[in-house]
Amino acid sequence: MKPPRQPSQALALYEAGKAQNFDHQQGLARLIALGDPETLFRAGRLWPRFDFAKGFAALAELHSEKFLYHAGLEWKVFDHDAGLAALLEIRDARYVFYAGAHWKRFDFEKGTAGLLALADCEHLYRAGALWKEFDHAAAWKILESRVAEGETWRGLALENPRWRKALAGIWKDLQKNG
Repeated sequence: MKPPRQPSQALALYEAGKAQNFDHQQGLARLIALGDPETLFRAGRLWPRFDFAKGFAALAELHSEKFLYHAGLEWKVFDHDAGLAALLEIRDARYVFYAGAHWKRFDFEKGTAGLLALADCEHLYRAGALWKEFDHAAAWKILESRVAEGETWRGLALENPRWRKALAGIWKDLQKNG
């Protein structure tokens, strides 16, 4: 369970942490105790000294998918494999998709498997349209099986160049293999 947020205290602590003579270890411990994920993320971006492992662990414990994703983009030190694992544990398809689309390092095999398990039609379509690597055939099966929910996304897939190319290969394999 998330601790109650106290943004004004967290913001004041964050501002104080920009100073070189600030005790950053103690400040980070206090910031974590306040439980404000946005301020934790911002401290990781701008504090002159920051324990990225502790900051990451706090964001993961707070289940802050938004700020885990942003930390993966903007922090100087970030474990992208652990970040993907945390996003998959939180089960938010949107931020798994964003991570695959924008992080410098991303395990597409694990990300695809995670999105397939979540079976979120919108983000399966979007990943198929943007990710460097993706299992279009497995995603298409989900889009087909979710008749009502997948309708819009199947239509968009038929209009998208990457999806069209993948679908042509899928249908060619179906014709060849019966």
